[in-house]
Amino acid sequence: MRTHVALAISLGLFVAAPGFAFPQESEPGAAGSAGASLALPPDALIEEITFAGLHRIPANAAKARLSSHSGEKLEAAKISSDLHTLTRLGWFEDVSVTAQESRNAPESLIGDSPHVDLQFHVTEYSILTGVECRGSRILSQREIEKLLKDNALSPGFGTPVNPVKLHAVALVLQEELRSRGYPQAQVFLTKETLPGRRVKAVFQIHDGPRLPVVAVRFSGDPQLSDNTLRKQMREIAPDAWFSGLRNKNVFTPQKADQDRADLLTYLQNHGFPQAQVGKPQVLLDSFSDRPWPWIHRRWETGLSVAMPVDTGNLYNFAPLQVSDSLRVGLGRERKSEFLSNVAPGKPFSQHAVNSLQRNWELRLRHKVRHHKSPGDFRLRAIPAFDSATHLATVKLDFDPTPPYTVQRLEFRGNQRFPDRFLRRRIGLEETQPLDEYSLEAGLARIAQTGYFEPFKKDDVRIATHDPEHTANVTIRVREKGRQRVTFSGGREQFGSTLSIAYTVYNLLGMDEFLSTQLDGGPQTLQLAIGLAKEGVFGSRGTLALSVFDTFLRPRLTGGVQAPFQRTRTEGANLGWSYALSDVGSISVSYGISRALTEYAVNSPANTNGTPAELRSATSGHSLGLGWTHDSGEQRIQVTDSVSGGLLGGSENLLKSQAGYGRILPDEIMDTHNAWAFRTTVRAAGSYRGAMPLYARFFSNDDLLRGLRPGELGPYQIVSSASSSGASSYSAAPTGANLVAASNLEYRLFLPHGVEGATFFDAGSGWLLPNWLGPPRPPLVTSTNGVLHGSTGFELRWTLPAIGLPLRVNYSFNVLRLNRSFLMPDGALLHLHNRASALGWGIGQLF
Repeated sequence: MRTHVALAISLGLFVAAPGFAFPQESEPGAAGSAGASLALPPDALIEEITFAGLHRIPANAAKARLSSHSGEKLEAAKISSDLHTLTRLGWFEDVSVTAQESRNAPESLIGDSPHVDLQFHVTEYSILTGVECRGSRILSQREIEKLLKDNALSPGFGTPVNPVKLHAVALVLQEELRSRGYPQAQVFLTKETLPGRRVKAVFQIHDGPRLPVVAVRFSGDPQLSDNTLRKQMREIAPDAWFSGLRNKNVFTPQKADQDRADLLTYLQNHGFPQAQVGKPQVLLDSFSDRPWPWIHRRWETGLSVAMPVDTGNLYNFAPLQVSDSLRVGLGRERKSEFLSNVAPGKPFSQHAVNSLQRNWELRLRHKVRHHKSPGDFRLRAIPAFDSATHLATVKLDFDPTPPYTVQRLEFRGNQRFPDRFLRRRIGLEETQPLDEYSLEAGLARIAQTGYFEPFKKDDVRIATHDPEHTANVTIRVREKGRQRVTFSGGREQFGSTLSIAYTVYNLLGMDEFLSTQLDGGPQTLQLAIGLAKEGVFGSRGTLALSVFDTFLRPRLTGGVQAPFQRTRTEGANLGWSYALSDVGSISVSYGISRALTEYAVNSPANTNGTPAELRSATSGHSLGLGWTHDSGEQRIQVTDSVSGGLLGGSENLLKSQAGYGRILPDEIMDTHNAWAFRTTVRAAGSYRGAMPLYARFFSNDDLLRGLRPGELGPYQIVSSASSSGASSYSAAPTGANLVAASNLEYRLFLPHGVEGATFFDAGSGWLLPNWLGPPRPPLVTSTNGVLHGSTGFELRWTLPAIGLPLRVNYSFNVLRLNRSFLMPDGALLHLHNRASALGWGIGQLF
């Protein structure tokens, strides 16, 4: 009886084991059921577990992975699980198990429950010692190494062979060749066995002939011209310029899928909501590349792509159906319905419907948040198509379903930046309603920090649970690193400057931002070091400390150094800002500074004509307040500061600045374009004593494009004396203590990430004597408060390396200073601004 039991167990396990040698991960239930069906005595016990076939791997390491142990009851389900576990370790090429009656069982247990010994038979993977790629004329060894590195498939020499990884390497090499125009490329994997259970992987590559795409045709019922449809295919475009150099004449399934999606989107947005685009058919075709008729024709083989397209019926918009409650909520905002692309009679466009819905939702959301009311802003747009009249009726109403509640918010991929850094900017909170617009704005704020890659749609996953009406939000971030380098530049108050700033996060281990900045040009140089800490005292506030040193040597007119020769300012600022909401913040700052200014004064006492130098030193202690409201499409900023008085220092100034900017989408011509408007007012004055010259505004391109530094303000009369004592007079910009300017732009989105803008700038500057203190320079009166205006065109291109737009503009000064003035010595002096000018800058103007 005992021998019969042992035979049954051994036979049952040995026959079943080969079925578990390579179990499929997608069918765990199948393996479990197979193991459970073994003919085993219900009371058998495991006496000993051994391994056969181990060479490099210790038996204890393999045994530690098992769920079955000596002395336990023999269970087929556990043995099946152990076979799966050993197979998935990646150590063994083959795994099986046998069982036989134990001969080491104590004699006292004979007649009791049978005891069996389990033996796992394994075949270890060989050690990979080398990889060789042969036969390719297209892929070099360096290209192959880079390709494997980019796909995280670099072979691990000295480790067990991973067949799955080697198969993936073959697929990557094959796909790379096919993406270069070799659709018949094949890669075969062979293994060369070496002594010592080592192996060398050899990839035999057959490039095959290069077969470019020579023609794209459309079958079915397109109802549109082939040229119109071909323009929508941006991946497979053999007729495009330099298609061979740009890989546009290469067919791959991935490119075909992208072009299919672009074609379908275009048709659905141009009156064909029921359009269908099938899978392309690829055929071999012959073509001739003969450029001239008299050259001998040479026939070659290429690919012809046939794209089946069925557009269906053409539908036009019928009048919108807006619910009564939505009409009341929108009020006058509903007028955009008649100005947008959903007006009756226009071809149906799903994009136009989505744009209108988004536009109305944003406006309703702004009203709700502005009045702090519990109203809803989510809308639902339902299109209905009448096949008889070919009209599309869109019904718009509030979404009756309640919003989802954020149950869990999770960030993945952040290693250097903690969750609190991201949660502070994302705009979503757990247990609060899911607001997709707040989420979108929060992602933009995170990307604007410069420490993360721009977000894609696949980076954000929202998993909803309808029974509880909750949502789990998972955001995948890709860190660039905790260091950031930013650039800026353009024409500032004292000539062209270029700035570079370096910021590092958490260098001191306090979640702080440590920054250094160098801003310089021919006439100015500024050095600054800053330290900022967010979330101070557990609040939404930010504390910042900066130390700066500034050198100025302006040359405002040719040959004349005025109104001062050079100045140096050094000091420190301590600021605190607090976020009142997602779009609003307040700030308080305190600064101390010391300025040393050197003046060049011509005096008749100097017989050699050399100007005398005078020096003055001033110190300032200032307190500033600021408020900012920035919703993306609208920005309001007000800052005020006071220095001197009870604060101390010799500088007694009041400074104020207010700015308003707004961006509005063009609802008439094209919703992709936009109108942009900005108004800025700056004022500074002394309430006791003289106002330092460096405190005046020498504005130019930062407010009004086309002007030189200081030309927005008035001119002062500058006298100089020769060695003979004769006086001569000239004029130089003296700066302003009150400036106002407005900018109007129409922004156009051009291909390849380029943005164009036509603009009109207008502004003026005044030097009000009552705000200066006792010293009052002699002014050319007619230049005080002159209205300036310029118009022109500006191109903006985002620089790939630094992520900031490079601005190049050409402006015409249609309102400019151009007149002659009588000097005190009776001479005429002609002052004029340039008729046109070329300007540049790095970063957004507004």
